[in-house]
Amino acid sequence: MAPPYTLTPEQTVKAAERQAARLAKKAAKAAGTSQLTPEQKLEEERRKFLKREWIDLRSASTENGGSRKVRIVTWNILAQTLVRRELFPGSDCLRWSERRPLMQAELEHHSANDIICLQECDRLPDYLSSLPKHSHVKGSGPGKLHGLVILYRNDRFFVRGTKLVQLDLESVATVPTDEEASDEKHQDIRRRRGGSRQTKNVGLIVALEESNAVGRGVVVATTHLFWHPKYAYERVRQCIILLRTIRQFQQDNNCITWPVVFAGDLNTQPSEATYQLLVAPHKPLHSSMIDEIRSSRLVHDSVQKVPLSRDTSIPQPPSMSGTGANTPNAVAATESKVKDDDEDELPDSNEKSIANTRAPEEKDGMSTAEQLVALVQQLLPNEGARSAYGSTSWSGGSTDTNMESFSRRGGFVPGLDAEGGGEPAYTCFTPLFRLTLDYLLILPPVDGGARASVTGLLAPPRTEQLGEGLPRKGICASDHLAMGCEISW
Repeated sequence: MAPPYTLTPEQTVKAAERQAARLAKKAAKAAGTSQLTPEQKLEEERRKFLKREWIDLRSASTENGGSRKVRIVTWNILAQTLVRRELFPGSDCLRWSERRPLMQAELEHHSANDIICLQECDRLPDYLSSLPKHSHVKGSGPGKLHGLVILYRNDRFFVRGTKLVQLDLESVATVPTDEEASDEKHQDIRRRRGGSRQTKNVGLIVALEESNAVGRGVVVATTHLFWHPKYAYERVRQCIILLRTIRQFQQDNNCITWPVVFAGDLNTQPSEATYQLLVAPHKPLHSSMIDEIRSSRLVHDSVQKVPLSRDTSIPQPPSMSGTGANTPNAVAATESKVKDDDEDELPDSNEKSIANTRAPEEKDGMSTAEQLVALVQQLLPNEGARSAYGSTSWSGGSTDTNMESFSRRGGFVPGLDAEGGGEPAYTCFTPLFRLTLDYLLILPPVDGGARASVTGLLAPPRTEQLGEGLPRKGICASDHLAMGCEISW
């Protein structure tokens, strides 16, 4: 079993100070002598955020159905390196000195949860003192100043295995044997990958075994898919690679029967092809979604920058120790000054979106829309993934107008028959963009594996609680909202 993660002396002092302050405050309130100093009042004000409760979804059928349960939260916390005032006009919470106490307070609020998946994480040491009972595994793409982190309660889990997936380097087509691969020409490698551009996106997969139950655990995968709204093809391609890799990872780590939660910022809405293929792969895609994939089958000049072989100088995937002490990024990102591939740019016009692109040729190996659909169906042969929010009745049915969902806010065009109407109305809420992008998906079980039930959800906020847009003091330090589910099996 891997040793638990140990905080640095500075982080230990900070955690102890916060704990002492909380206990002193509670004691003072109980004694009726609560009197905060001006500094304490200021700190309390800086740490205010929108607290949301959990929705209990247990029923008579699920209460006795499973003896194991786990709570998982996913949150794109907005890397400070990506903050630009023009992206968040009117925000009062963009400086790190403003965001840090708010972020730390919300993470402390989530610290009781078993597993926390973070995307766009670039200040991890500042967060760890808020999560003293969690260890972590991390990974990022080449040249990225931010990345993915999976934190887990070290009093409950230890790491059986990890894998960092560099999506630009993986194949959407069938991988050849080692003998075939050794003779491949460069154009064959690129054809097999079928990529449309360089994205530097990665996925992180961790098998967490329960400390008190040998051979039992849960697989958690998180990712941040390519952001540009005009590149549906690339997002579908990335999902195919991740699904295939997750299943292979389960076999390699002898955890094929464990439940799998695929969480993160997928940069796709329920009204788009990527989401529909994940949750309903055997339901015919609407013609508009097929067109969405076809129109994005373009080859960007940046695809030539993707290495044709894995550079041995790049550190290998995250350490299996799970302590966080030696879980390297895909490159030494903290020393890199490389710009993060235009992630901070606004979505552009149709004309600019196809700049530096060309129509695909046979040598590019880009799959057709129909071929992509078939690949997803092969990976999800019987049923699609179940969305924690989209597959449950958390919003209370059609008579409850207080709980907002994607369909209730008019997310689908009229007449569109699609899944996902029960997703939250918004998971990204800024002055410029209001979208549903973040999900927790439970993959269907294989080989007699456990079928997990969703027994709880972190309640989405109502639109009026989000002010003029995030980040916002007193509400949330990120432009995305944390989403969470409890599963039992």
